[in-house]
Amino acid sequence: MSLRSAENTSNKIEKETDSKCLESPKYTCALGGALAVITNIDRFVPIIHAGAGCGTNQMLSFRSGGGNQGIGYINGMITPSSNLSEKEVVFGGEERLAQQIRATIDLMDGDAFMVANGCIAGMIGDDIEAVVRGFTEEEVPVAYVNSSGFAGNTYLGYEETLKSLINQLTKEQDIVKGRVNVFGFVPYQDIFWRGNLSKIGNILRGIGLDVTQVIGDFSGLEGVRRMSSAELTIVVSPWVGLGPAKLLEEKYGIPYLSFPNLPVGPQDTTEFVRLVSKALKLPARRINKYVQQQERQAYYELDIAGDVCAQFSTSLPIAAVADSATAVGVVRFLANEAGFTPTIVVINDDPPEEVRETILSRLNDLRANVKPKVIFEVDNYELNKHLATAYYRVILASSQERFAAQEENQIHLSISYPAFERLVVNDTYAGYGGGIALLEDFMTKFIMPY
Repeated sequence: MSLRSAENTSNKIEKETDSKCLESPKYTCALGGALAVITNIDRFVPIIHAGAGCGTNQMLSFRSGGGNQGIGYINGMITPSSNLSEKEVVFGGEERLAQQIRATIDLMDGDAFMVANGCIAGMIGDDIEAVVRGFTEEEVPVAYVNSSGFAGNTYLGYEETLKSLINQLTKEQDIVKGRVNVFGFVPYQDIFWRGNLSKIGNILRGIGLDVTQVIGDFSGLEGVRRMSSAELTIVVSPWVGLGPAKLLEEKYGIPYLSFPNLPVGPQDTTEFVRLVSKALKLPARRINKYVQQQERQAYYELDIAGDVCAQFSTSLPIAAVADSATAVGVVRFLANEAGFTPTIVVINDDPPEEVRETILSRLNDLRANVKPKVIFEVDNYELNKHLATAYYRVILASSQERFAAQEENQIHLSISYPAFERLVVNDTYAGYGGGIALLEDFMTKFIMPY
């Protein structure tokens, strides 16, 4: 590239960046999304190819903003990193990366190793694929993902890492009847990801399926390799996870379905179960029996909470600020099954334009003809302007909305990233009992003073 063309490119990038300057967007960069996945595949060892501060910032962000959760098998300050400096910026970092991979394999106990690069490696043009190819004779596999921070946010990093795992560590094999992959839950970005994956997995096992979730369990490298033997890929999101799901379909002919929101409470969970059972042609008798048992218990519990909900629901209009899957799922339950009135919903994960109509249709299809104002916004400044003109008494959002809520004596509950003031391990609002868990969390805050 000539000096003049480089200057023109720089000016163009600067102009585009200026026009898209954001205040406190509620996600990290693509490297963060990659590390969130790698550190939560059992006995996978991440190798960061970036500046010294990149990995530190990502790990600290997850640990505090992700509900104060611990991080994976190899994590935090012990995560191997090439710690690129000025020398590598000038002369290239490929030699340094090769040294780091060698040292990591020799010193750390892992079933697989995966390189994730940051912005510096992406900008200086390090050929990470070529470096990783030099380790193909190792007893353990070494993979890589292009996760330059400037390429996108956490969600992109999540998808690119799963796609890299599929491309590099899976191969064609016989399809196992009843085996399903589950995508859509981004570790830490979804503060309830562990509980959500566990609950969705238990629901699917309850109807007789074999579940491959890859992250957050003990399947490790075997779980990664199992992805190409699934009969179906289930994406629990209107858009996050569709990239790797489509790749599995392209490479191995594995179909996929997308359920557009977190199934919270019996109504949406039954819809989810029936959608999956229809796609896999599961026996109707088995599904009906399972649904009947689960709904009976769920509505029994809702009935117990019914007096409190009936007493306070009309005086507690609700605002929600979260990613699309969480916001839609929570709002649908509260409006359809608990009698609350959502007044404004802010979707902050910047879903693609082509899925926004689906999101809107799920929020406009509420009982009692309730139609909240729906805003798609990632800029925290603009988000707060919308909230300032809305009427609500309860806000289900992130920690960043907590202070404004306190000033107005509103009830606040953190359900989305970043969540600094709660510890989340296996909490979940998913499934037949998820709605009750949600009611317990935020109604306790309202009832407590009395």
